Amino acid sequence: MDTQKYPRRGTDSARVIRVIETKAARGLGTEEDPMRVVIQYWSFDGRLLAENDSK
Repeated sequence: MDTQKYPRRGTDSARVIRVIETKAARGLGTEEDPMRVVIQYWSFDGRLLAENDSK
């Protein structure tokens, strides 16, 4: 991307919030479905906010 045409911007907003982080093993341990640790972030009312799965 040409930074002359599209100048880079910084972060417009940031804040610290409380969430629940869970870590769980996932996968069968095969080449098609390797064993890995999946990290999820949940709100206090039970909504899944994000998931980090390396697969």
